[in-house]
Parts: sequence; C-alpha cells; structure tokens
Amino acid sequence: MSHYQYQGENLLCEDLEIESITNEIETPFYCYSLRSLRDNINKYKENLKNTNSKICFALKANSNLEIVKIIAEEGLGADVVSIGELQKALRAGISAKNIVFSGVGKTESEIEFAIKNNCFQINAESISEIKKINEISGNLNIKQNIGIRINPDVRPDTHSKITTGSIENKFGVPIKDVKELFIQSNLFENINFKGLAFHIGSQIMKLEPFEEACKITNQLIKEVESNGFTIKTVDVGGGIGIDENEKFQFKKYFNLINSYFAKKDRTIIFEPGRTIIGNTSILVSKILYIKETEDKIFVVIDAGMNDFMRPALYGATHEILPILQCDTKKNKVIEFVGPICETSDKFLTLDSFQKINEGDFIAISNTGAYGSSMSSNYNIRPNIAEILVNKNKFLAIRKRQNLEELISE
Repeated sequence: MSHYQYQGENLLCEDLEIESITNEIETPFYCYSLRSLRDNINKYKENLKNTNSKICFALKANSNLEIVKIIAEEGLGADVVSIGELQKALRAGISAKNIVFSGVGKTESEIEFAIKNNCFQINAESISEIKKINEISGNLNIKQNIGIRINPDVRPDTHSKITTGSIENKFGVPIKDVKELFIQSNLFENINFKGLAFHIGSQIMKLEPFEEACKITNQLIKEVESNGFTIKTVDVGGGIGIDENEKFQFKKYFNLINSYFAKKDRTIIFEPGRTIIGNTSILVSKILYIKETEDKIFVVIDAGMNDFMRPALYGATHEILPILQCDTKKNKVIEFVGPICETSDKFLTLDSFQKINEGDFIAISNTGAYGSSMSSNYNIRPNIAEILVNKNKFLAIRKRQNLEELISE
C-alpha cells in the first residue's frame, strides 16, 4: 500500500490525513487512492507496451462506476460476468470491442445482449453454452467470437473456495473435449472458434501454477493448430495475489506469458482485478466498544462482515492499522470483530496491538478488491460510503445508502 503511510502519528492517504475525512464522512467507509490505482494500471501498461494484448479489468473485483470510469479513461477493457457488469462497463465508457464476457451460467438474455452490443469475445464454459451462443447468434444473424475456457486441472496453493482451474471445479471445458469441439466447429456456423481461455484461481502468489497452466494450454494450441485451425486469442485470466510486501514477480510473470503465447497475429488477454484495485483502498472504521475477558480483548468496530466479507468467507488476512499511531502496546490477544450477529463476523486476531480507546478509528488494509462489490444489506445495514483521494483532497464516489429507503423495500 505504497500511498498509505504515516506522517508523525497520522495515517495519510496520499497527502491527506485519514482522520480529517472522518470529520466529514460517517464510518465505516471505503477510502481509495487515485495515485495507487494509476500506478497499478501503469504497471500492466509498461510491461505490455510492446505486445499485442488487451488488459480487461475484472469488474467483479470492484464495480464502483467512478472507479470503472477512471479505468476506461486509462484505456483498459473489461472482463464481465453478468449483464449488469456489461452494462456498467459500457456506461463507464469502455468500448464493447474491449469487453470479454466470462462466467459459467450466462442466461439467454445476457448472451443476446452481449452479441447485440458487439462484445469482443464470449468465453464459453460448456458444450451446452456453445450450442446456445450459436443458436442465438443465428437468430440475430451476427457471427460471434468465442473463446473456449478450458479446465487445465491445475491446483494452485490458495484457498479452496477461490480455486477455479481444477477438475473438481464447475469452470471450463475439460481438455479432452476441446480438440473435438474444434474438429466439429463446422456444426456451429454462427460462431467463430478463435480463442482459448483459462483462469486457475485467485490470490496466487507463485509463478509455478501459471507456468503449469501455460504449458498445458500451449500444448493444446499446438494440437488444435496442427488440424488447420488458428488460435487468434489466448485469455490468460487473472488471479495474481497481493500481500503487504508485494512479493509477486510481475516481470517474470509477463515474460512467462509472452514466452508461451506471444505471436504477431495473436492477442493475449489479461483479466486483472485484485492487482489493479486491491491495494488502492482501506476500510475505515470506528471502535465502538472494547470488551476485555480473561483470555482476550474484543475490539468491536462499526464495520461488519456485510461491509467486508473476505475474512468471514475465506479466512482472508488483512492488516489493521490505527489512524493515529502511538508507541504504547497492549500485550494480550486482541480480536477485531464487527457488530453482526454471527461468530464469523471478525476481521483479525493479534497477539498484541497498540493502546487504543473506544471512539478511535482503525483502517483495514487492501480492501479495494471484493470489498464493496461483495457487500450486502445483511441485518438491514445500509451500504457504506466510498471516497476517492487525489493528493490532498477527496471526493465522495458513492454515498452512504439511505436507511429509510432501505427499510421501505
């Protein structure tokens, strides 16, 4: 989180003290750094400037309209998994020629909308879906490009709930069926069989699973092209993880992808989500109560699992920072928990933390990905505000949901 740092005792986002924002915006709220967002985008642009590639931001990671507009202004495309995400990408100014429609359960109306709007590529996940796309394309008299998402049966070292590339997962077409699909492609006269796609999971911090998937896909490409077909697009998905130390070897990753798939007349599609938006944001929350028991200290904050689901859902670890730091420590097990009536509504357990008081503010780090986008109204709690910091000023990019409207629905 390079643009979040302490100046004296104060935690800053870029050049703005977080504490000053709490004077105007009710907690909890998401706080994004514009500089961080642009730095992350430029990391991809710089590494891919001499390649034939598309960078398609995964809207499932964060679909705030103002964030997506900035991403559109930076020239990125979008990876979408629903008609809502597709419509939001278009509204934000992303061209349909730079949108890839993924997802295992697209409805007929979603497929029809994508085709009518000239979606660059639909990633198909089953033979049944390919038949449905062909049927709808025929009815519309529009020939649609598809990428066949393969299941390479790769098992990365990540949480079981965010693996997507092993044979036990619901995603993709088994390798053994893909070659036969190309051979029978003349049966699907309304679609172009031009691409292959894979995505093996999320929060992956090692290169080896990506290389394994690349080897398998590259071998498949050779076999398909030996039968007279040409693979024009290879969608390598996303899945790169983030951590506090930013250990992932991006340069080696891009070199790896290019070594397997780069070709003059072929486009490589990247679908980053977390690596674009994850470290741009913190979730700012207020300490409501401090409850000390014999074994530990419970710190009850006003953010709940409905606001930020990842720790409860995946057991994800996100560092917690004080908005005002001090040198005094409390050496006892301390657990940061939310107000939701679920035992799983907890964020982090530590052996010690600095001295804190009721009414103080804390920040949960790296919440830009799958924070806002996975939030809910559980316990009839309003969706929280989101603000964007640019240097020493901030802009509200999403207002806190009105409680009266919420209870009227």
